[in-house]
This record gives sequence, C-alpha cells and structure tokens, in this order.
Amino acid sequence: MRVAVTGASGFLGGHLSESLLSAGHEVVAVVRTPAKAAWLGCEVRQADLASEEALTMAFSGCDAVVSNAALAVRDRKPSLEEFTAANVEGTLRVLRACSTAGVGSVVGISTLGVDPDWAWRHLAAITTNTRYLRTKGEGERQGTALAATRGLKLVWLRPGPIYGSRDHKVTARYARLARRQTVFAPTVAMPHVHAADVGGAVVGALASAAEGAYGLAGPAVSLAHLLRVAKRELGVGGRVIPIPLPIRVTYDDSAARREIGFQPRSIEDGLAEALRGSPGS
Repeated sequence: MRVAVTGASGFLGGHLSESLLSAGHEVVAVVRTPAKAAWLGCEVRQADLASEEALTMAFSGCDAVVSNAALAVRDRKPSLEEFTAANVEGTLRVLRACSTAGVGSVVGISTLGVDPDWAWRHLAAITTNTRYLRTKGEGERQGTALAATRGLKLVWLRPGPIYGSRDHKVTARYARLARRQTVFAPTVAMPHVHAADVGGAVVGALASAAEGAYGLAGPAVSLAHLLRVAKRELGVGGRVIPIPLPIRVTYDDSAARREIGFQPRSIEDGLAEALRGSPGS
C-alpha cells in the first residue's frame, strides 16, 4: 500500500514510517518541514494540520493515512485553544482530506488516557497534560462520527507511555536518572510501549478488517526495575534504592494482540534499542 504518515519526521512518526517501510509499504511522509524528513528515504510532501487543501493534495494517490501529527507538551504549555486547533480541528481536517482524496482507510494515533473503560485513566491526568487528554479524546469522538458519515474505515490506536530511540522525553529522562550515582525509585509498575511496537500495530491494523479503538499498553514495569536495566545497558554504576509502593497499573491489550497483531517487546529488549539512539543516553 501507499501510506501517508502525518508528522512522519517526529519521534513516533519516524518509527511508524520505518515499520511501514519494513513491512513493504510505500510511505509518503507528510510534514511541515520537508528537510526534517529527508533521513527517512521516502517521498516527502509538505502540509500541516491547519490546511485541509494542503492535506488533500498530500494524500492524493495514497491508499491509507496514518493520522499521527498532534500537539503534545514539550518545553511550553499550550493553551486549550492551541490544543483544540491541532488535536480536534486538525484531526477533522485530516479525515475530510482523506475523504476528498479518495483514501478509504485511516489509522489514528490517540493515547491510552482517553479510554473511558480503563480503571486507571484518571492517573493519566496526573502524569499527562489534561488539555492534551481532553482534546485527544474529543478528536477521537468527533473523528469517529465524521468517519462514519464519510464511509472511512477508521482504527484508533491508544498507546502509552511511549519510549524508544530518538525520544527526547521519556527515554531521555530515564537515561538521566540512570546516570545518577544513587537513585530513589518507587516500585509502582506502569505500562510502557516501544514506539516500533506501535508501528507494528499500525501495520497490523492496515492489514486487518478491524475498526474501533485499541489500547497498546505493553508490559507494566516499575521505575526501580527500569532504572536497573538502564544502568546495565548504559554501563554505569551506582545504586537504585526502591521505595515500596504496591501499586500495579495494567491494561488489557488482548484485543490488540488478537485482532491487529500487537506484540510488545520486553523492557529489557526495548531499552537496549532505545538507549542506543536517544538524547542524553
């Protein structure tokens, strides 16, 4: 298939593009700054979430679109209006552009924290910007309704938290902590999913007849264990002192494993890849 990936030059978008290319698909990287996507070695088209016309042109001739571009939080705190413009209105523009361009299949990248059936979803509001969660959830809701009226096959993938190589956030933070001589770390176990495994789920979703939403949680692992693994991978000494907190945050991702072939790797294998190619590692 010829698959357009929005936000293909970013951390997750790069992994999604690599997974699609490895599976034999032709990838069209749809980005705001084409030079940033040159390293992918695929066709690059320029567009952003603010222009439905540009998105329609970028999706021309494609069989499927991975709606990955979104506004998250990095060095500043965007307003609710900015989040809404990207994560709700931008999502709707992507879907309308798909319909106009004749694209029949869409995979949307959402986040685990929007799942109303997940018992721990309110914890995500503590660890993640609530404006981001609110607008991603609203983008899903309105996008699902729009896709139904336009006859689009739509699958939502809800990963989280995501780590992997080229990650300036989660992986880089773990690398910095692991380099400390002494680290106090809670034993609360949280799910972690490697970006390349999200890519594998995208490949599986496009190959299947699946529709609806799928959580991609990955294995639950404590920060204490994760930092021990990171120290070993980085070859640094020191101590990780666990702070006992008997809490285990899990998610039932069996539907994703069964229906779209989601196969999350272990934290040991994931960190071995992630720490080789992340800032600060």
